[in-house]
Amino acid sequence: MDTPRETPGESTTDAAPDAGAATPDPTLDSVPETADDLTLLRRYEPVLRYTKGELFLPVTVGDYVRRCSLWDEPAGDRKRPGEPLVPAGELTLEGLGEAGRRYRERRLHLRFVQESLGAREVQRWRRAERPRLGGIGRFAAVGVIARLIDVLLRLSLLVRGKVPNGLVAAAHQRARDLTGATYYGRVVRTAGYTVLQYWFFYAFNDWRSTFHGVNDHEADWETVAVYLVPDGAGGLVPAWVAASTHDDHGDDLRRRWDDPRLDRDGTHAVLYPGAGSHSHAFVAGDYVVSVGLPPLRAVLRTLQRVRRWLMPFAPEPGTGGFDIPFIDYARGDGVRLGPGGRSWTAVLVDDGTTWIRDFRGLWGLDTRDSFGGERAPAGPRYERDRTVRRSWADPLGWAGLDKVAATAEEEAAALQERMKVLQTRVDELEDEIETERAGVRGLHAELRFLAARSDAAPGRPAHLEELERRERELAELVAERVRLTEEIDVQADRLAGPRPPGPPDAHLRRPHMPYVVPADLRSRFLRVWAALSIPVLIGGLGALLFWPHLSTLVWFAVGLVLFAVVEAVARRRSIEFAATMAGLAITALVITSGVIALLSGWKIVLAGSLALAALVLLVVNVRELRGR
Repeated sequence: MDTPRETPGESTTDAAPDAGAATPDPTLDSVPETADDLTLLRRYEPVLRYTKGELFLPVTVGDYVRRCSLWDEPAGDRKRPGEPLVPAGELTLEGLGEAGRRYRERRLHLRFVQESLGAREVQRWRRAERPRLGGIGRFAAVGVIARLIDVLLRLSLLVRGKVPNGLVAAAHQRARDLTGATYYGRVVRTAGYTVLQYWFFYAFNDWRSTFHGVNDHEADWETVAVYLVPDGAGGLVPAWVAASTHDDHGDDLRRRWDDPRLDRDGTHAVLYPGAGSHSHAFVAGDYVVSVGLPPLRAVLRTLQRVRRWLMPFAPEPGTGGFDIPFIDYARGDGVRLGPGGRSWTAVLVDDGTTWIRDFRGLWGLDTRDSFGGERAPAGPRYERDRTVRRSWADPLGWAGLDKVAATAEEEAAALQERMKVLQTRVDELEDEIETERAGVRGLHAELRFLAARSDAAPGRPAHLEELERRERELAELVAERVRLTEEIDVQADRLAGPRPPGPPDAHLRRPHMPYVVPADLRSRFLRVWAALSIPVLIGGLGALLFWPHLSTLVWFAVGLVLFAVVEAVARRRSIEFAATMAGLAITALVITSGVIALLSGWKIVLAGSLALAALVLLVVNVRELRGR
């Protein structure tokens, strides 16, 4: 589709291994299967409830593109500036698709803000009255190592490609003139499902600069998908809803339509985009998003192995010690878009929409960030590396629904096919068991013959070993037959009786829920301590480097011990801390004693070591003699 069709909105107020196909909700009016795409999209369009203080809302891409310039970014040379291809004000959606075809092999990107604001202009923009968030202490959730790594991550922005200062303010001012409350709807019919995809475009992601998150970047694409299934009466009803989020993937991206923790307004799912990040949440609240650095995880595993060897008695620590926490504010106390709020403008798109199909470049500034987080994203169809997004190419697999039958009838048919496969295997096992049993009995008879003849004794151990091996193989075949027969019986019982869909959250592996801030005194102290401790520690290290004297070293060591004590007590890890200190003290004592012994009498140490080695060798030899 070359030209998107826009229609005005109308405000209304209207499974995993243990979870099968969702049961259609009889309380909902179904939509005829013959309904056109726009009717389906309108019927189930989601409600988005933003956090108070959100600066950027979904806009129309046509207005955005007209204000953008198009650039060609040189590959491989970070110092070489990009080349402008189309100046701001001359680009259209049709022209964007044409440029994508013409410069298919080049690294293209749009640029929404042509020039960042200066320091004074940014200060004036910041002084404007805007709601401020009462945040939670993100560092209260992790230890000192993660807080130190966060400092390094912030410092890395100085050498990485990042969004320039002043770009957020300029983008916010330019985005005020854009047409808002628009989604781009796509309908996909596949494998028994009718998938309604809603794509939302934001002019900017200001999570880092405005809400202390991970990253900033120009442009942002997010998606929500509603999965419809036949209701058995010629209609369609919603069964699942999935949404793009930070940490989740596969099964964790979706919620069943009858899940009590999924907010709904009639036929419209209600979701809560994060402030600045626009990542969706199903439950309103503040979320801790952990960002791990893979290179450091190998170091962490090595340190934990050393720790287990030194102190096997100490409690096992958590595995997220190197993950950096960030807060995603998805409170839903701000602007509401969709039914009951500002009306949506629906734009139909499909695989033939040229600006989606042909433009593989980035939809905003390419900062050349080596980590990738500060680079603008590509369009709804493509990833930054120009490959097709899975959410676009495979909407079922993206949400983990490839394995879930669309209807109960399809699930029953799948069970019957599975039972046929299992029965075929059971029949094969019957033949294999009979063959193997005959072979084992023949080998046993041969062994009885060899036992009666003294001249055949040398070959008997080999035959006995083979008999034991084949007996084990026979037992494995019988055990497999029993297991498959049991599975067939269970599936037959399931087909014969009612098949409830199971708990609505049975498919979730690690559901992401809001972070609840404790209100006790310890938690309040921990938030303050987490904010102040790292600056104090870095300041002490700076003092040690500036005044490298023995007294400074002593005071720094004392301060480090006190620092560790406060950290352990505040996080209720006193026992683990005491065990760690005891292990270190014992290790230091053993090493020190060994060094002193070597210096004072190396002959005695050497003689003792040889005597110990001789004792160990004697024990091993005696065990071997007794074993014979």
